Amino acid sequence: MIRGRILGEVWGARHARGLDGRRLVVVTQPAVDRVLVAVDTLEARAGQEVLVALGSGARNVLAPGPDNRAELADAAVALLVDGG
Repeated sequence: MIRGRILGEVWGARHARGLDGRRLVVVTQPAVDRVLVAVDTLEARAGQEVLVALGSGARNVLAPGPDNRAELADAAVALLVDGG
């Protein structure tokens, strides 16, 4: 997991089949000068701090259980950070 901040949304005219109906957000991790796109599962807003699960952890956020191999995600918002 990484801790980051939501910069905004990614909009696209077309999505891969597994991403239909999912909101994508841009997350920055300033400490290491990193930016990534994650599936937003918690309706995070721009400026909000979040924890992002990566890899198989992201698939588990989207669909818990052993049958989630078809989930199309390498990063997913797993937690909204409250406070400092």
